[in-house]
Amino acid sequence: MKGLHILFAILFGVFHGNSQDIKYPEVEISNGIIKANLYLPDAENGYYKGTRFDWSGVISSLEFNGHTYFGQWFDADNPPAFATIMGPVEAYAPLNYNDVVIGESFVKIGVGALKKTSNENYSDFKNYEIVNPGKRSIKVKGNEVEFIHILNTDKVSYQYTKIIKLIEHEQKMVISHVLKNTGKHQIKTFGFNHNFLVIDNETIGKDFEMIFPVEVSGIGRGLGDIFEIEDKRLVFKRDIIGDESIAIKHLNGLNNNVDNFDVSIHNSKTGAGVKITGDQPLSRFRLWGTARTICPETYIDIKVTPGETFSWSYFYEFYESKTVKH
Repeated sequence: MKGLHILFAILFGVFHGNSQDIKYPEVEISNGIIKANLYLPDAENGYYKGTRFDWSGVISSLEFNGHTYFGQWFDADNPPAFATIMGPVEAYAPLNYNDVVIGESFVKIGVGALKKTSNENYSDFKNYEIVNPGKRSIKVKGNEVEFIHILNTDKVSYQYTKIIKLIEHEQKMVISHVLKNTGKHQIKTFGFNHNFLVIDNETIGKDFEMIFPVEVSGIGRGLGDIFEIEDKRLVFKRDIIGDESIAIKHLNGLNNNVDNFDVSIHNSKTGAGVKITGDQPLSRFRLWGTARTICPETYIDIKVTPGETFSWSYFYEFYESKTVKH
């Protein structure tokens, strides 16, 4: 891959699916407390080549104190075409989709310029042809990976930098971003992190809870049957079974400020937990989950004028509770 710069040799991992072993470029980073494995963007051999999610920052596994936090949450023999991906992956609303005609291109940050094929509304659940992938570079240190994606088109141009870093001497990870608008038009979009959490490979259900900084409410699939909302907590009444899923399109009570960007997910059976915060106002919070993954989806608004930059970060603090349910 052109422009690829790795400070040490790329390792290769194995993905088990459809009874075949497929090797993808990957790298492992560690701060001595946390160890994480990341799949690297690669147009030919990469693990993820879809058009919904940003190609950088796919974390296939993360370990802290004997606990695991990310991993494969779907059936390898019947993976979802729109989201065969793992980790705290991010997606951005398409740019200029409604301003172009069929055959012209629109932009997804972290993916590239994509071909518009119909007058239907843009769909997250459809893969589009990538007509301009831009240029990528990667730098790896012992405890961090820096991804840079540069895209130049007639309508949208940017330099997007994303760094996954395990903080030295701490049980914390930070995902930092800088988006520089190098074009002539304003970039206005929203981004969200899907956070495909797979904690200790435990079934999502009665051993899990989610904790917020304020009282929340909402309506959605599974509420009242699979889970309940109690003041500042989301608790499960039972395990998610089989192909069931839960979803809340909008969790009320979380205002558009930085203080509300704060959610903790805890497993009382194993004691593993993670606290997720951000340094930008939380514009929206959605929830989605299956028996294999719980996904607090955190949204932020992004607006960058030509020549300017916009920066934001997500912080993950991994912990183990002293109180464990037996």
